[in-house]
Amino acid sequence: MANKNIHLILDGPIVLMLWKLGVPNIIAWLAWTLSAFSDAYFVGFLGTESLAVIALVFPFQMLMLMMAGGAIGGGVTSSIGRAIGQRDFKKAESSCWHSIIICFFMSLLYSFTFFFFSREIFLFMGASNVVLEGAVLYSNIFFGFSILIWLVNILSAIIRGLGDILTPAKAITLGSIFQIFFSGIFTLGFLGFPKFGVIGPSIAILICHLGMVIYLLYHLLNIQTVIKIKIKQFSLKIFNDIMKVGGLGLLNSITIALTVAIVTGYVGKYGSSALAGYGLGSRLELILTPIIFGLGAALTASVSINIGSKQIDRARKITWVGGGVSFLLIGLIGLIVSVFPKMWINNFSIDPNVYNYANDYLIIVGPFFCFFGLGQALYFASQGTGKMLKPITVGIVRFLSVIILGYFVIYNKGPIDYIFYAVSLGLIITGLGMSICLLGSEWKENKIN
Repeated sequence: MANKNIHLILDGPIVLMLWKLGVPNIIAWLAWTLSAFSDAYFVGFLGTESLAVIALVFPFQMLMLMMAGGAIGGGVTSSIGRAIGQRDFKKAESSCWHSIIICFFMSLLYSFTFFFFSREIFLFMGASNVVLEGAVLYSNIFFGFSILIWLVNILSAIIRGLGDILTPAKAITLGSIFQIFFSGIFTLGFLGFPKFGVIGPSIAILICHLGMVIYLLYHLLNIQTVIKIKIKQFSLKIFNDIMKVGGLGLLNSITIALTVAIVTGYVGKYGSSALAGYGLGSRLELILTPIIFGLGAALTASVSINIGSKQIDRARKITWVGGGVSFLLIGLIGLIVSVFPKMWINNFSIDPNVYNYANDYLIIVGPFFCFFGLGQALYFASQGTGKMLKPITVGIVRFLSVIILGYFVIYNKGPIDYIFYAVSLGLIITGLGMSICLLGSEWKENKIN
């Protein structure tokens, strides 16, 4: 095969393979995380109301990222990876073309939803006055050009399915670095540029994603030689092969983001300071998702290629090793911020009320981030098998548990800390539930197609 990583994925030492494939991707998503930090940092200079604006919009940005990169993107990588493992290059080419069609459809869905219904969405979440107007304007700009975000993630997923993790990592790293630069310029008006205020980060994101799209398209069309990118006849079989992972994955992405969105609505009932504080605290959990994705994307690609080559035992070993690494890495981050919350909060706000709410969230929820890391890594690996019903069920159980418990807290006018305890329970359910799924029949050789 043309891609030199295929041999490493199929036959190389597992730890070395995950290191070589996972580290560049983790670096890329750490760069993305730093760019997300910078958005909140620059907006923090505008005041509490501006922080509340991005706290409202951020869950939906992450929902789209999880759908494009984690759900549909995972389905694309899984379908192409299994085809490459089987040496069925025509199927891989067809999966590539169908993934681009799905990409355009999903981006249009987001643009339509937030152009016509953004005000109603943010009103439901408790926004009003200046915060409401800022959230509507930000979302209209960002989601109006959502095709750029979708293309970056789907093109990256195609390339990962070919066994190439480095090229998408380069694009995301460079794009994120430039985003930090442009976010400061457009938010605060540096270097003589006009000051756009709270919408500055959205403008920066779109400009940088346009550059990433150009780079990834050039690589697919002119550099890689594994498959040819060309128009294919529509095939329901290929569409289903992508969507049996990606379609169910959409439900998982929705439950994760809606958990945060609805909990945000609950927290909004305690006031703007509580909303801003929770936004800073929960932003860390959501940002950890792309860091996990750095390792998870390597797991999806390596597991799918091994599944396609009928190396089920190796795929399972890869999954457990990756899950363990994610448990330790994310757990360490959670432990640090729970013991030293100032390290995180003081980067964004000095308002004492905002600080207190964010501090409470990190102390209560931070110690359980390890289960979130474990569960999400195992989820990404499971995408490589093409069997996703049980992992999706775990996500639904988490969603229902957190939302129902949170509702009872609001109904009984309980303290906000109890809502944070419900969030912690959801993280535990994610980690333990996904681990149980890995012991099921889906991971046995005679059950994998």
